[in-house]
Amino acid sequence: MNPQEPQVRQPVATAILLKLFLPSTLGLLIFFVPIEISGKRTILLDHMVTGVRALLGEASGLYALALIVAGAAYPLIRGYWNRNLTERIFTVLKITGVAAALMALTGWGPAFLHEPDMLPFLFDKLVIPVGLIVPIGAIFLALLISYGLLELIGVLVQPVMRPIWRTPGRSAIDAVASFVGSYSIGLLITNRVY
Repeated sequence: MNPQEPQVRQPVATAILLKLFLPSTLGLLIFFVPIEISGKRTILLDHMVTGVRALLGEASGLYALALIVAGAAYPLIRGYWNRNLTERIFTVLKITGVAAALMALTGWGPAFLHEPDMLPFLFDKLVIPVGLIVPIGAIFLALLISYGLLELIGVLVQPVMRPIWRTPGRSAIDAVASFVGSYSIGLLITNRVY
């Protein structure tokens, strides 16, 4: 046995642990730790979304409209909108969503849709925040999933998750992200893990 071998292994083990814990800690900070900024106490991801929305200002509605139009146009451009009944139904619903978004932004359409608790509420409180949180959250999602934290937590909480909820241990991060962070982020994690 070479006397220098333990010295070579030590930096490698340290580098591996740093690769696990540094990105994972940053991911935990962004998705799970509430921090107070400007009198608002919430997770960093929410602060980022609020900052981007403030930066975009009125253009955040146009950004959301662009996402909706792109989502409706994609199956038409790719040609799979009529592949089956489900695709046809979703394509019709997406085009209806484009019309609803245009009505919400322009004020055009039936008066009952422009009541404060209808289109304006849905667009302002649901469409714009989700349209911002999903892309921003997807950027940082790799910090939770790709560096080993998901597997580590999965192994540790498997004895609890499996008997109680009949789900794998890895679903614990998904459940906590949905509860603490955002259902949109929970959906992204579910989709990425699946």
